[in-house]
Amino acid sequence: MAMLLSVLFTMGFAYWFYKTATRLGASGFHWAIVGAISYQLPAWGWMLTISKPYISAIQGTANRAAFGAGMMGHSWLLVGLVTALLVYKFALLKTTVKN
Repeated sequence: MAMLLSVLFTMGFAYWFYKTATRLGASGFHWAIVGAISYQLPAWGWMLTISKPYISAIQGTANRAAFGAGMMGHSWLLVGLVTALLVYKFALLKTTVKN
C-alpha cells in the first residue's frame, strides 16, 4: 500500500509542478522532473537510512506491533511530501523566466 501511495504522490507532484511551471512560463517538463525527484530522493533516502534500520532494530521485540513502529515504517512518505512542498514553495514559486 505504501508503494502505491508513493507512486501516486510522485505522479501527483510531477503533474502539479508541471502545471504550475507552465502557468509561470517556465519549462514544465523540467519542473515535472524536479517535482518527482524532490519527492522520491528524500523519501527513499529517509527510508533506507533511518526508517528501515529502526524497524529492523526492534524486530522481534514487544514494541514491534506498536503504533509508533508502524508510523516510523511509513514516515518516509511524510518526509517526501514535506520536502516536495518546500521545493514547491521556495524554488518553483520564486522562479523568474527570462524572455
